[in-house]
Amino acid sequence: MVNGHVDANRLGIVGAVLLTAWHGVWVTLSATGAAQRVADFVLRMHGMKSEVAMGPFEPGMAVLLLMSTAALGYIVGAAGAGLWNCLGAVRLRGKAGVSARV
Repeated sequence: MVNGHVDANRLGIVGAVLLTAWHGVWVTLSATGAAQRVADFVLRMHGMKSEVAMGPFEPGMAVLLLMSTAALGYIVGAAGAGLWNCLGAVRLRGKAGVSARV
């Protein structure tokens, strides 16, 4: 990071890893049969009740979930870095010519 600049590729990779890991936990819960209990508990914590029932585990759909969340995480991370860099450039341009006192 130079002068507040964020590398879009790096932040995209971080976003992809974090979002994919989070959904990897869900895939693991689904594969082990624990997803229904977790979903019911989370809904109860939020004061909700639903008649949603987990279907059978499908490995192909699990892979699709992980691939799509990786892509989404990358896109959101890279876009966030782009926005950060854009706003930082605006902020820095706005302060041009103003000397800071330390």
